Amino acid sequence: MNRKLRVVVMTQADRFFIPKNIARAAEVCEILEIVEVNCKSALENRLSDYYKWFGPWQCARMGAVTVGREAEKQLDRLTGYRLFGGCCSVKDVAKKHHIQHRVITNSNDPAYVRHIRALAPDLIISYSAPQIIKAELLSIPTYGVINVHGALLPDYRGCLPSFWYLYHDEKLGGATVHYMSAKIDDGDIIEQGSVDISDCKSMFELMKKTKTVGGELMVKAIEDIGNGTVERRKNETEKGSYFTWPTVEQAKEFRKKGKRLI
Repeated sequence: MNRKLRVVVMTQADRFFIPKNIARAAEVCEILEIVEVNCKSALENRLSDYYKWFGPWQCARMGAVTVGREAEKQLDRLTGYRLFGGCCSVKDVAKKHHIQHRVITNSNDPAYVRHIRALAPDLIISYSAPQIIKAELLSIPTYGVINVHGALLPDYRGCLPSFWYLYHDEKLGGATVHYMSAKIDDGDIIEQGSVDISDCKSMFELMKKTKTVGGELMVKAIEDIGNGTVERRKNETEKGSYFTWPTVEQAKEFRKKGKRLI
């Protein structure tokens, strides 16, 4: 086949990791549109939970880093994206690469499904899209919908794998690119790569490692699908583990272990 696929990217707001991965993907495919899903479960809408989990000091530190990144974004804009390549926000990476950018609140809204059907993408790729995508949208792209998850599936399916890796004192982390189904982190595995996380004390450190690996795996998956050389294997979820959002008590245990948000 050996051609560039026509792709829609679905994600959520991010300033640090996802924009770089989108920029990398833009080198190997034609991105028709970048869509931010701003729903209740998006991380930027769970700030009160982060305060309960990590406390005022860690949230203040994360806030300071975020303000610094916002300043970098403004400098990047002033230099025509020559400083950070548009990688300080999802919207800016779209603008830098002349890609349509859209914000929606419901991935499965009939109007959005009709919009995607009209675009007729070859593939939809998800970087931490925060909603379950239902069958109607999953069925539209010629080659399906694929997602990158920041864990070695079938283990650590579900929410916040960066938290749970540290909570369980894991030494090895990684990322997985898999086909999406109507269940969470359930579809066949395409690519998987591991990384040493034994030196990580914060979720931010861990995510930097796993999302870098995940971005490269996504590029390979896109290329292999386009070339017709993709290989897939069963995601044996019955043998793995699943975690939801942590409780306040689990977050306290996390902090007692010396682990941090940032």
